[in-house]
Amino acid sequence: MGFSMDDFRRYFKKYLLIEACVVMFIIGIIIGILWYYSDELPPVTEMRNYHMAQGSEVYDRYGRLIHMFAFEKRTMAFYQELPPYLVDALIATEDSNFYEHFGVDIKGTARAFFVNIKRGGFSQGASTITQQLARALFLTQNKQITRKIKEAMLALIIEKNFSKSEIIEMYFNKIYFGGGVYGVETAAKHYFKKSASELSLPEAATLAGIIQIPNYLNPIKHPERAIKRRNLVLKRMLEEDKINQTQYINAKNAPLIQERAPVKNDPADYFIEHIRLQLERKYGTQMLFEGGLKIYTTLDYDLTQYADSVMNEYLSIRENARDYPNKYSDYSPTENDIKTPYLQGGMLSMEAETGEVLAMLGGRNHNHSKFNRMIHARRSPGSSIKPILYTAAVEKGYTPATVIQDAPTVVHLLSGEEWRPHNYRRDRYYGYVTMREALANSHNIWAVRALYDVGAANFAQMAYRFGLTTGKHANMSSALGTTEVKPINLISSYTTFPNNGWRVIPQFILKVEDKDGKVLEEMEVRKEEVCNPEVAYLMTNMMESVVNEGSGWMAKLNGMDLPAAGKTGTTDNYKDAWFIGFNKKIVTGIWVGFDSNISMGDRMSGGVVCAPPWSKIQLKAIINQNHGVKPKKNDSRYRFVVPENIVKVPINPVTGFLAFNEENAKDEVFIDGTEPKVFLDSLMYNFYPTHYKMCADSVTVLEEKSVRWYN
Repeated sequence: MGFSMDDFRRYFKKYLLIEACVVMFIIGIIIGILWYYSDELPPVTEMRNYHMAQGSEVYDRYGRLIHMFAFEKRTMAFYQELPPYLVDALIATEDSNFYEHFGVDIKGTARAFFVNIKRGGFSQGASTITQQLARALFLTQNKQITRKIKEAMLALIIEKNFSKSEIIEMYFNKIYFGGGVYGVETAAKHYFKKSASELSLPEAATLAGIIQIPNYLNPIKHPERAIKRRNLVLKRMLEEDKINQTQYINAKNAPLIQERAPVKNDPADYFIEHIRLQLERKYGTQMLFEGGLKIYTTLDYDLTQYADSVMNEYLSIRENARDYPNKYSDYSPTENDIKTPYLQGGMLSMEAETGEVLAMLGGRNHNHSKFNRMIHARRSPGSSIKPILYTAAVEKGYTPATVIQDAPTVVHLLSGEEWRPHNYRRDRYYGYVTMREALANSHNIWAVRALYDVGAANFAQMAYRFGLTTGKHANMSSALGTTEVKPINLISSYTTFPNNGWRVIPQFILKVEDKDGKVLEEMEVRKEEVCNPEVAYLMTNMMESVVNEGSGWMAKLNGMDLPAAGKTGTTDNYKDAWFIGFNKKIVTGIWVGFDSNISMGDRMSGGVVCAPPWSKIQLKAIINQNHGVKPKKNDSRYRFVVPENIVKVPINPVTGFLAFNEENAKDEVFIDGTEPKVFLDSLMYNFYPTHYKMCADSVTVLEEKSVRWYN
């Protein structure tokens, strides 16, 4: 029996009805799914008002981006500022049908669906740029079917409410680029040290390529992978007619990164961490990490990097020469938060007039130890405290020509015990010496006897004026720097000398702006008067002798032929070594020692350990300040200013009185009216105003009381 037309119509209607039912069933399922998940999707108003947290950018003193405080490191970019080939690279690589689809690419989704069925998983995503944005804004990264459904639904909503250019802009600002960096603007600065608007074609292709697997394709950590991926992006752009053959070849052959961007955990991290604490206390964590602040600091980033390399080089030489059981080289530079039994060191350099901190190293490796030894450590200053003691002495009437006998001395302590101070060379005594010679060669007996004469109370008050506020007690041994101080306080106290008697407070931040450019704070120079300009100059002039002919002579190495003054410091048993030096413009201090406060070994003095690296770092700071050019040695900007009522008088350097003739004469500086008036008197030496007139070979000095170190 044949198949009639009526049979055909009957079967057609039957199957049409079945297909209609199937379609209706599928539509019902889709509607059900949409209804089921609709409550879990954000409303359109939330999408329009979605806040992309912007990290706060940190710049060095020359305007270079060096860090970002952020939970998600991001700086906003605007569509109209993006180079066209950056957008083309993204679309050619991630979503070639971007301008044709309505949020979901049906063909791409179907193709991925069949591939996933074949492979038995969800390896193929086929997500459009809009779907990726939806996922980044509101969803997780898992590949479950429920997330894909929500992703598609959100993509449809986004496409309905935003233009294609708005979607591209949001995408570039939200997406992750590896290395803790979010957003194309921050990525451009992180990897290429430039704004996104300045990216070249190969750089744009590199960033577009990173998006697929950000950390795996990181161009700093994995350059070979990044180049391979970049070239694939360029090939796709060529196939899509976004670039021509010549552009493709030139971009493909271009180097990956012209100049490497700063990396995390570098020597500047000690500085960065210090200002983070300051800013977080002032503005709060959320504002600092999500508020888009612009923080302009005093830091010279190049100087910091240079100082770190110099310090590690010199200290490694000392470690090897001494054959310490633990050396810096025994540890990987990338190890985190470990004990550091190796020789440690710190450095701080600052402008004398403003207090702007140019560089600060709180240790040899911030990865190894976050403890900032310049800010938080308490160390004994040794002889680097003597300029403060001698400032008190000059105010009392001492002059550079004042003579004290350097001879065996016994101090009767309040405890009933005896203390016998000694010089650096324990068995050496130098007889009658002037204040200039005593400071230049760091004679300890001279300092102890001067403290007894000046008085512990006066010394404590002077230390307080210099900013040394430890809350300890001053006693006779304080003349040799046994009272602990914070390195930053001691180093910044030396700004008093080149700054005409005014101590400046260290400053780390020049300016802070909010995300709209409004200035929230701006640095103001903070000064405190310590002594008059004449006293400051006398001390400075004597400290020039420390560098030119005394214990700090090694500070003149490495081409340092510019004006320099300073003081070495070495504590008992060589536990601490210091050199703090300065010219008119810059003060730089270096400390070296072990965290455990054990001895570094015989003759590991400040002049030997700290002065040589100081000269290189100080010279680099001067050259950077002078735009990369070393100033001439007679450059007036770095010379010390002589106050009007300072006079030069030829004296006999042995007696401290006026010189009989020119043969043994030496010019000495005095505050007008304090210079010696006689050639020789019955006392033989210029003892005034000390108590040590006609001292015997052995003198017992009784300590009458202990005085609190002011705080």
